[in-house]
Amino acid sequence: MRNFLKICIAFFSTIILFSCSNQEDSGEPDVSNVPVTISIQRIDQELFTCKTVEQVLNLLLKHKKISEAYFQRPVNEFPVLAQELFGLITNKGLQAFYQQAQEPAFFGDNKLETDFKEAFQHLKYYYPNFKEPKIYTVFTGFWGQGTLANREIMVSDTAIIIGLDYFMGKKAKFLPDVYDYQLQKTYPESVVAQCILLLSQRYNATNPADKTLLAEMIWYGKGYTFGKVMMPSKADSTFLGYTDRQVSESYDNQSAIWAHFIDEKLLYTIQDPVKAKYVGDRPTTPEIGPACPGSIGRWLGFRIVSKYYYEDEKLTIQELMKNPDAQKIFEASKYKGLPDEE
Repeated sequence: MRNFLKICIAFFSTIILFSCSNQEDSGEPDVSNVPVTISIQRIDQELFTCKTVEQVLNLLLKHKKISEAYFQRPVNEFPVLAQELFGLITNKGLQAFYQQAQEPAFFGDNKLETDFKEAFQHLKYYYPNFKEPKIYTVFTGFWGQGTLANREIMVSDTAIIIGLDYFMGKKAKFLPDVYDYQLQKTYPESVVAQCILLLSQRYNATNPADKTLLAEMIWYGKGYTFGKVMMPSKADSTFLGYTDRQVSESYDNQSAIWAHFIDEKLLYTIQDPVKAKYVGDRPTTPEIGPACPGSIGRWLGFRIVSKYYYEDEKLTIQELMKNPDAQKIFEASKYKGLPDEE
């Protein structure tokens, strides 16, 4: 009996040690016990239950600050806004579109809560003073599309507002007025990742005097690295807005991409038109090749920063984000356009 107990103790000790070593080998911290509050106010659901203009008006007043921010209308214009919104939610086409959004494949499950929990737990692990903003979801059938306002996502210190209609992907009944290549960022699984990229900006220190393309590349690279650290379950493509194939092919062809940047002496250019070709929002980068994805400078910045961050075991994400020196990050990365060592 005593020998049996010894065997059991040894067996379970092995399991525990194996489990711990696996967690350490993964390089991911255990955030499961980090307490966070995920507060999601589904204004979209409240809106589509309204039966009168007055009910819509009351809803706008109930969420006054959110309504002012999202619709960019002062309170005195809410009566007119309520009439406009009521006309939309009683439109049968929009009602069908909204019902699609409530399906499990879109926003009818708890995926938003799950993704925000992962992101917020990691954020609070690395930044204990982080206060979880409240989350508000809206659905208006691209209301006001074409104006200067960005209604896909709005982020502040206290609130995140998400236009769910902009994140239905290519299978949606209706698509936002964007180019085909931009639709890669419009899937339900992209929502929280894009929110975290916006949140990363508050931690991403820069040197305003450095106007080089390299500085912009490193800024984007730090943001993407931050996103991956806060949401390790997400693929690189989710943050980049690339397809998995584009990510894979960019990695495989990085020596040619890097050679182009070096041969054309791009890293230290300060010419805005030139920089826009490599970090601006474009379908492709034809200067390198017809199949080269747009914003390839952002991807390259991600490669440089990732190499710097993940190969220095002593470097923390906090230290990375507060480092404003793009040149030093580049030099420390020792990036030469080569794949990672296995």
